[in-house]
Amino acid sequence: MISNGLDLSRSIEWLKNEKILIHPTEGVWGIGCDAFCKSAVDQIYLLKKRDRSKPLIVLINSLESFQNFLHPLNEKQKAFVNSVWPGHVTLLFKYNDNLPNHLQNNTNKIALRVSNHYPLKALNKGFKNPIISTSANISGNDQLNTIDEFKKYFISNDVAYYDERLGGNNKPSKLIDVETLEVLRD
Repeated sequence: MISNGLDLSRSIEWLKNEKILIHPTEGVWGIGCDAFCKSAVDQIYLLKKRDRSKPLIVLINSLESFQNFLHPLNEKQKAFVNSVWPGHVTLLFKYNDNLPNHLQNNTNKIALRVSNHYPLKALNKGFKNPIISTSANISGNDQLNTIDEFKKYFISNDVAYYDERLGGNNKPSKLIDVETLEVLRD
């Protein structure tokens, strides 16, 4: 059963305890965990019934905070990243061998976002580690939008929700490949 809504400090502690958190994003409800905790990431895949071959988005505080896991960017790529972040834009980056195995995939790229949505920024800043963020739904199904829906589909004592507001966007973030600048989702 999903725990009652948590405030910011309790949400941070929940993540530190390697549990799953439903959280507001700029546009839709997300479900996530500590990106460095393999067992929690595995639980996200299980709860969502998501194919392991489908990568997850990782929320970070800044590009610099994740630089050790990425291939170096050229000046044009850095300028592009700085022009869209923070914001409702997820970027694909080529990762290097430092990235934990459970975050690697067959594309050799990782999806990252630096949010400009205050509740998410505060959560990311307070937690300090990168946070998985994928849509709060069962893979292939419609987005879930209410606490009652979350309780029905995400049955686990290790799931709680961060009781904050959604942003004003009505769809998932734009997805752009930094290497090619191709827009993969608008």
